Amino acid sequence: MKNAHDDQEPSTTSVLAINRRIDPGLKRQANTPSPVGNRTTKPATPQSSQDCSSESSAVSGSVALSGSVAPSGHEATAVRNDRWMRGMVTAITAILTLGTLYIAGDLLVPIAIATLAYLSLRPIEAKICGWGVPQAGASALLIVGLFSSLALIIALLYSPAQQWMSSAPESLAAIRSKFQSVAEPLTAVDRAGTAVDDATVPLKNDQPKIEVAYEKPSIVDETVLINQTGQMLAFVAAIAVLTFFMLSTGDDLLNRTLGVLPNADSRGEVLKKIGDIQHSVGRYLAQITCINIGLGVAVTIVMWLVGMPTPVLWGVMAALFNFIPYVGPLAATAIVFLAAASSFDTMTRASLTAFAFWLTTAVEGQFVTPTILGKTLKVGPVVVLIAVAFWGFLWGLSGVFLAVPLLIVQRKIFASFEATYPFAVVLGEDACEPGEECDPIKDHKPIAEASPV
Repeated sequence: MKNAHDDQEPSTTSVLAINRRIDPGLKRQANTPSPVGNRTTKPATPQSSQDCSSESSAVSGSVALSGSVAPSGHEATAVRNDRWMRGMVTAITAILTLGTLYIAGDLLVPIAIATLAYLSLRPIEAKICGWGVPQAGASALLIVGLFSSLALIIALLYSPAQQWMSSAPESLAAIRSKFQSVAEPLTAVDRAGTAVDDATVPLKNDQPKIEVAYEKPSIVDETVLINQTGQMLAFVAAIAVLTFFMLSTGDDLLNRTLGVLPNADSRGEVLKKIGDIQHSVGRYLAQITCINIGLGVAVTIVMWLVGMPTPVLWGVMAALFNFIPYVGPLAATAIVFLAAASSFDTMTRASLTAFAFWLTTAVEGQFVTPTILGKTLKVGPVVVLIAVAFWGFLWGLSGVFLAVPLLIVQRKIFASFEATYPFAVVLGEDACEPGEECDPIKDHKPIAEASPV
């Protein structure tokens, strides 16, 4: 006769594989032999003794099948209270952690960026030190080279960016004539100016003419710009200093931390996990940086071909916005459309320019990035968008750019512990380890078909 377990979907073995990580003693009931068949037959006894024997056999059989004695009412209540207490402690810990991340964002963001920079630059520093350069010298060389490159890019883009910002009111006025809804907030200023002009018209020719001057507000306040520039310079300086000391003295801090561990096996396991995180984050940042540089060059060429002013600016913008998956290219396309609408006479040409920009980013996103990052970034769009929204809410624009690297770090940390491994699977980790009997659910399989019911 066909066993009922034969109709079960093989995809459920992936769930059992994850459960075995949480409880290594978990056994499959389908492969556990029934202890009922191993019971021996006793000689005939009187009716009363036989009834007692049958009852005791049934009890022993139920105990053997269940694997443990059923808890009493007091023990069940204690277990429920213990679970409730653990849930409350976990919820309070999560709330306090989120509050700390939100309140201490100004302190934690530079530390997070410096840590990611350390993880990415540490292998390069090791190669430079292999050439006989001291560790402090290699760290200084990397920091100077990295931030000098950033300063050069900012210097090259400052003039065209300032040009666009200074002409922003006129550009918005040009767009308003084509799309009234885009520049609706500026119409109030124009109406006020017209009213003032009408009020200054002299009533009689012999009366002195009164002139009233008014100035339209600028898009960028100079005071705010100066303050923001000072804060940005302090922010970059803090990141540079933190990264330098992490590269130059990070190994000493790591060795002191490892010295707290009791034995060599624990130290080796921690070093392996740190190396795994460093490899994953460094590989992702290196690959996505090379991809975005290539995208910036391609967008620059495309914008130059379509006649868009300052094509280098749009290429750099495409490279920066592409660090934000899915959302970044769409936002950059909207900005290019507004700039093209203010630069060209017809909306048709502006739409074609924005379409050329979007098509270039779409080709990169659909073909180049999946081919290169297919094994590194194994995360679905929904998880990425939730991560971008979550870290953007906590840390603003910095959190938006840090969302994916932090997501990779979280996935590797969750995969390092048995209790949190299911969360790592949700974030993109493999459900089956090498050599493990497992049949994971295929991505293209519908949920209804994947369910064992």
